[in-house]
Amino acid sequence: MCTICASFTPWDPDCPYAKPDSDAETDNAALDNSLPVYSYDQIATQLTNGYWGGNDYSFNVTTGGTLTVDLTGLTQDGQEMARLALQAWTDVSGIAFQEFSTAAPTATVLEGADAGQGTSTAYSMSVGQDFAGSLGTAGDRDSVAVTLSAGRKVTIKLEGDGGAPLDGAVIRLLDSSGTVIREADGAHGMDTAIALKVPTSGTYYIEVAGATGSETGDYRVELRDQRASSNITFDDNNSGAYAQFWISGSTITRSTVNIDDSWAGGQNRIDGYFFQTYLHEIGHALGLGHAGNYNGSASYPFDADYANDSWQASVMSYFYQTENSFIDASFAYVITPQIADILAIHNLYGTPEARTGNDTYGVGGTTGSHLDQALSLSNPVSYTVFDTGGTDVFDFSGFADDQRLDLREENFSDLAGLVGNIGIARGTVIEYGVTGTGNDTLIGNDAGNGLSAGGGSDTLNGGGGDDAVDGGDGNDSASGGTGRDMVTGGTGDDTLDGGDGGDLMIGDDVTLADLIALFPDWTPPVNAEDLISEGDYLTLWEDILADVFALA
Repeated sequence: MCTICASFTPWDPDCPYAKPDSDAETDNAALDNSLPVYSYDQIATQLTNGYWGGNDYSFNVTTGGTLTVDLTGLTQDGQEMARLALQAWTDVSGIAFQEFSTAAPTATVLEGADAGQGTSTAYSMSVGQDFAGSLGTAGDRDSVAVTLSAGRKVTIKLEGDGGAPLDGAVIRLLDSSGTVIREADGAHGMDTAIALKVPTSGTYYIEVAGATGSETGDYRVELRDQRASSNITFDDNNSGAYAQFWISGSTITRSTVNIDDSWAGGQNRIDGYFFQTYLHEIGHALGLGHAGNYNGSASYPFDADYANDSWQASVMSYFYQTENSFIDASFAYVITPQIADILAIHNLYGTPEARTGNDTYGVGGTTGSHLDQALSLSNPVSYTVFDTGGTDVFDFSGFADDQRLDLREENFSDLAGLVGNIGIARGTVIEYGVTGTGNDTLIGNDAGNGLSAGGGSDTLNGGGGDDAVDGGDGNDSASGGTGRDMVTGGTGDDTLDGGDGGDLMIGDDVTLADLIALFPDWTPPVNAEDLISEGDYLTLWEDILADVFALA
């Protein structure tokens, strides 16, 4: 059995190795310079192998497989943080973490006359059954009774159902007196669910209500027994935060994660150390060690094995960004596995496909994950994007700060007022990059990129590929890089460089009439004006290359 991570408390000012201030930096340049700089591959090897003395440990599962989890030992806030952290690991590993039984219901209890509220309900159900009902009017609340015995582990899950599925709902568990003992609202896009070890035998009531009281629609409540055993069991009984796993040879047979419900304040929020700890400890449960050879406590650079050991590279590190004087990054809580963590988990379990649709990151995020909330959080956050398909956008147009947007894999950008906060994982191709009104720097990758800088005096380089680069308003310097590029300056005094390849450079704003005059044999798409108004010159340029020059 391995126990790891028992006492690290970086938010605690009484801890001698705590984070003293989010803006503080240590002055240890001489020690920094004596340490080697690790590549992400070297850090990944440290996580999977180096920390364990040359051994790799993992569950007997590969990407696309399933591990079972038991969250009944956690408070409701802990459960929601665990579900969100597990989903973050699913997003980069392809491993599904199954909390709920997939067994079909033994029976479905149907709501006929309206179910009463709380203890007044005339409906009852048993474990293994479903209850299908409807909130017919604003303010409606439905309840169903269930008899449970002490110590029994059950999961209760609420889903929209039928022709008019309920969206935006709360599920509550009431005791025999009608007092709410658990409540779940599907925060952060997670399942609306309660996992419970029944405290005392008796009658309980499952209540369904609209999140604001005004929602209506059809729903289904699933009540199931928790499995007798799970691959990963979560608890909060002991103080501190730690993980344990048991092995047979190099195979992990089971893991446990314990995180005290008051750890780091125990708040149900993405942008804090409570959630980051769940990410970290689940990493251990899956077989990852620490980013350095430390455990329980560490101080940079004295306990570092390499200069760039920090939260920026790995959520398994003990060193927050500004504690590490070697790297250039703002303090930020980590809300996903980072670049080295993703490489490490791929080394153990394989590389999955992820987010293969057309996704937007940043303003107007469309991933359907907690990353869509990242720009609205109160505390600064750092994350890494792993996306293996589709046509994707980094949109940080809503900021007046000077930003540096780098679309190359295994690089971090300076976005949303922070430095070195958003990374791109290996194998991830982002096609579009958009910034705001600051004096920005945009760097493309080797794919065909659409880069748009908005206002400000900006510097843009399309890199490889056939790019469309637009400086927008302001005095800009724009280069297409290699490939066949379309480079536009917009208003202002601009410097344009097509780079290598056959390029089109336009010093002013682009109009459809200009493009038709330049390429009379081109048949514009029906939405050409819309593409211009949206600034999507890349799609137009690709169409011109294909239609006029037969170049794909």
